[in-house]
Amino acid sequence: MGDKQETQALIAEAMTILNTASSSLGALMARMGVKDEPVAKQESKPLTLVEVRSVLADKSRSGFTEQIRGLLEKYGAPKLSEIDPARYQNLMDEALCLGATRQDLEAALAEKRKEGLGDLFDAVFGHHYATTLEDLKEEYYPSFLRDIRRLRRAD
Repeated sequence: MGDKQETQALIAEAMTILNTASSSLGALMARMGVKDEPVAKQESKPLTLVEVRSVLADKSRSGFTEQIRGLLEKYGAPKLSEIDPARYQNLMDEALCLGATRQDLEAALAEKRKEGLGDLFDAVFGHHYATTLEDLKEEYYPSFLRDIRRLRRAD
């Protein structure tokens, strides 16, 4: 992978992480009824090995055992217990998208387009080595869906 592609991939990954954090904070603020007031700094509870294992076991029972093995390797180890807990959220979010279909991707893109986020799609497509859904490899559907669902505008 070239330096430019690596940089784009790192930017896209950072963008999805920031978008997730931003949306979580927004949801928390909405739940608390806070509008434009500062919120006291609260630590989000990190996922536990048990929580992630439960989701992965459910997906495995649903027929995604090979894909789960692939995700574990993608996130750094052959066994969940060897994966860095800092990566649990991304792993779980992607596991929850296993079984994504092209229709799921189209629906997510349409929803984000309605939210006015269509101009952010190029970075996500680029991160997944595609320019359109037609050339997006099926193996990337779960992570692509995860990333599209995370898209938010920074306020």
